[in-house]
Amino acid sequence: MTSHDKFALHNELNMLQLQNISYTIAGLDLLKEVHWIVNPQKRVALIGPNGAGKTTLLRIIAGELEASAGVIIKPKVYRIGYLPQEEIALEKGTVLGTALEGHTEIMQIEEEMDSIHTQLENEAGHRRLLERLGVMETRYHLLGGYDLEALAKKILIGLGFKLQDFHRPLSDLSGGWRMRAYLARLLIQQPDLLLLDEPTNHLDLESLEWIESYLRNFSGSMIIVSHDRFFIDRLAQEIAELRHGRLKHYSGNYRFYEEKKALEEEQLLKKWEEQREERQRIQRFIDRFRYKNTKAAQVQSRIKMLEKMEAIELPDPPRTIHFKIKADTVSFKEVLSIREMYFRYEAEWVLQDVHLDVFRGEKIALVGVNGAGKTTLTRLISGELAPQKGTIRPGERVHVGYYAQHQINALNLDHTILAEVETSAARVFHPKLRDILGVFHFSGDDIQKPIKVLSGGEKARVSLAKILLSPCNFLIMDEPTNHLDLSSKEALEKALLDYDGTLLLISHDRYFLDKLVTRVIELDGGHLREYAGNYSFYLEKRASRDNAETQVISPKTIKESDASVEVRSRKSKEQKQKEALARQAVSKERNQLQKRIAHLEEEIDHLEKRKGILEQRLADPDTYKDARKAIEFKKEYEEISIRLPDLEKQWEQCHLRMETILQSLP
Repeated sequence: MTSHDKFALHNELNMLQLQNISYTIAGLDLLKEVHWIVNPQKRVALIGPNGAGKTTLLRIIAGELEASAGVIIKPKVYRIGYLPQEEIALEKGTVLGTALEGHTEIMQIEEEMDSIHTQLENEAGHRRLLERLGVMETRYHLLGGYDLEALAKKILIGLGFKLQDFHRPLSDLSGGWRMRAYLARLLIQQPDLLLLDEPTNHLDLESLEWIESYLRNFSGSMIIVSHDRFFIDRLAQEIAELRHGRLKHYSGNYRFYEEKKALEEEQLLKKWEEQREERQRIQRFIDRFRYKNTKAAQVQSRIKMLEKMEAIELPDPPRTIHFKIKADTVSFKEVLSIREMYFRYEAEWVLQDVHLDVFRGEKIALVGVNGAGKTTLTRLISGELAPQKGTIRPGERVHVGYYAQHQINALNLDHTILAEVETSAARVFHPKLRDILGVFHFSGDDIQKPIKVLSGGEKARVSLAKILLSPCNFLIMDEPTNHLDLSSKEALEKALLDYDGTLLLISHDRYFLDKLVTRVIELDGGHLREYAGNYSFYLEKRASRDNAETQVISPKTIKESDASVEVRSRKSKEQKQKEALARQAVSKERNQLQKRIAHLEEEIDHLEKRKGILEQRLADPDTYKDARKAIEFKKEYEEISIRLPDLEKQWEQCHLRMETILQSLP
């Protein structure tokens, strides 16, 4: 058997196939004849609107639900690990013990070895027990039993647990931390297929970055359902979109999907308009000559043409309403000035010698690990707290709007949703309030619900709507996207992109940050570090920074920076010529990369379409009536399955190189 045959056989043996999977609930066809082949080592993001059936599909794959029709084909020894969106009912055992339970075989061997050791104490020298112990110890060693605890601790630390947490009972932890312990157990299990339903809900930024890095090297397949587009973008090699019960595949990450989807919708609209014009032309002929005997045959022919013409269905219009927010008053250029500021709650300083300047129109991300003091800093800026030392001075005509989770406590519980938002909304928004509240999932009679009957998430959305629509020109927002779905996040993004005031954001939604901010401020050890650029630029610079080059933001740093700008401005003629030649070389490489990327995308698209056709044919029992054809289809499918990952890797490398080039341009 050749290496190619072995690879193909390995793929086939570790492949999971969904054939004609349908699921009906309460008369609604949630899934309709879904076909899907999940290949080994494939990372797929499953996306779609809320209620499309993503979680249902994961539960069917995991075996928690039974499909109404269709079959799932998988190898006999095929382990599936499933992290559900809802909290797991885990209350027994410790954090470390829960994680270790992921590798059941090792745990069972360990229990048997302990039992044998106990028996040997009472029956010294029992030959049969000693032989069994030797077999168990060999198997334990081969499975990595001696390294299992070290691996479990490494994963737990990566997910945010401290050393002192390892032996804490799960009953002492919140639901979010229990979910982290369960995720650690799944990772130790190392399943053939890992199903993750909103895995980022319970993680902070530091843990998110760690889990991304870990999952990139995960040896099994993965299906991810997540509203965190940055998480999807960095992990997914393929996007599977579930809409109206049907599954459609796109090769590439989320950004590629967005571009491809927009292009498809544009082309579909063009075809729909062409078909509409054709229908109108045919209908005019029919109407004009319907009652002329000499044209009866032509009329009948055109009527049949209309009947046979398959109607092109346009995609559903976006559910969200795009709205704009505008600063009621233009502030002076200097929005905020912080000098030599210190703050602490008890003994230790949370913030030390903080210097910060914020200017009109800036959109800034404030980042740092949980507990670094981000929320404390925003509460100091908003005036809720006062520093022990130093000054915090807002600029002239600055009106601060502060959104944080705890502000739901300030809502008037007896007001309706509409009345509560009206109390703070600028006059310009009053005629549009009903429409804008639709973005926050309050529509129809819902807007007349009293605040006191709302859930915590609904109250948070009311608070967010109040802040956004208020007449402020400096928005400070702490986790504004926590209770929004994807379409609502996109509406909020567009509104904040067009916002003409100043914005300071704390968010775990890195895709959201990446699209909005042009400056990142990192809070670490009570001090601030500044990065001019978006969130991706910050990640890149942070990864490569050297401790010796790290500078705390201070007046001295600003002066040194200004001085270096002045030196750089005095360039020699020779230096300018060198830079011009360098720019030309960069431009040439960029053009070559653009052509290469376009060619790769075209080839990937062609192969993905062909792969989809082959999947349908291989799933059709009639195909196997012609053995020769079935073998040809299978061989072609295997060749495409090998070729596609290679092309996708080339595509990713070209894009990474393009990003590097674009960042180097002036």
